[in-house]
Amino acid sequence: MRRLLLGIYGFAFFNKFLLLTPVYAIFMQQNGLNDLQLSTMFIISALGTILCQGPITFITNRLGQRWSMMIGQMLKVFAIVLWLVLPNYTGFVIGMFAWGAQAGFRSVAFEGLVYDGVAIYGNKRDYSRILGRKSTYESVGVALSAFGSLLMFMGYTWVTWASVVAILISMICLIILPHIPIASSKNVVAIPMRKLLRSGLNICLKIPCLMSVMILTLLIINIPFLDDFLSPIGLQIGIPTEYVGVVPLFLLGCATIGQRFAYRFTKIHDGLLYSLIGGVGAAFIAFGLHYDVWSLWIMGIAYMLFYGIYTLLYSRFQHMIPPRHRSVVLSVYTTLNYVLYMIVCGVVGLGATLGSWRFSIIILGLLMLVVCAWAMLYVRRQCPLNK
Repeated sequence: MRRLLLGIYGFAFFNKFLLLTPVYAIFMQQNGLNDLQLSTMFIISALGTILCQGPITFITNRLGQRWSMMIGQMLKVFAIVLWLVLPNYTGFVIGMFAWGAQAGFRSVAFEGLVYDGVAIYGNKRDYSRILGRKSTYESVGVALSAFGSLLMFMGYTWVTWASVVAILISMICLIILPHIPIASSKNVVAIPMRKLLRSGLNICLKIPCLMSVMILTLLIINIPFLDDFLSPIGLQIGIPTEYVGVVPLFLLGCATIGQRFAYRFTKIHDGLLYSLIGGVGAAFIAFGLHYDVWSLWIMGIAYMLFYGIYTLLYSRFQHMIPPRHRSVVLSVYTTLNYVLYMIVCGVVGLGATLGSWRFSIIILGLLMLVVCAWAMLYVRRQCPLNK
């Protein structure tokens, strides 16, 4: 179990500890992309995840979760090096698509690996705690990546190669993981994307609570997810480029707190949990109305809440998945996740065309209030989890 956790936490940290994280969006804009085009970059990344779900599921079932993740990491290295050698719209599109494919491997293979590994070497009841700690290490990695903006005086090339080293270390963490048996076979055949989605959706529809919790989890992690836009937002509220990393450092530090201690609230009453969703929406609206450096503390509270809520809901979702269908259901989850992500990126991009990212933030806050109402009126009544 100790070896498993070392590999999981190590991968979670180094996979996210990329010094280019706070500056690659700025790098893209400095090379000709406007606000709307920047939003399309994240949509293209999501398309890469969605369109590759069929091959990803096949490769995962055939090669196993560990080696599938290795392929994904190599795609990430290809993406960020390509941006360095081909810094134009075409290079950014190809790189973001490859990065999206890597995200698909992580969502299907790594998340399944974590759950299966805990079930084999530990106790399923520990999953919420381990999930929270894994997410914490991820957030710490992203937060420390914020220092990449301080190192830009050394050049984007240096930041890129430092990020490549971090990815290589993450691959070493995968290698040290103990063997986790899966139902792989040479007789496994590739499932067409349409059939894969239909199969997974049929499984979810047979378990109504699984479907409800999955949809709620997807809405919670996508609507308030501004991580990819934090650097441009920081510039807009008046933070200099060399210090713009402070914004993700602070907000993801708050997210880390929410994830780290979420497991302590596993038995939280549904009504209170869903009410906090409304609190996230209200905080987004308040920040959008003030929209200055001093109001970042409001967003800090929102990040702490929504990352904590997501950790609890995702844990419940994983517990509900039938073990033999985990890879298929997670493929459906990942596909829907990135469909919603594309929609949210589109909303953020359109909001920015009004003249400021603040309008996008206010719109997202209003959507969170709608989700809160749906969860309180429908999910809590149809699928009571903790009374």
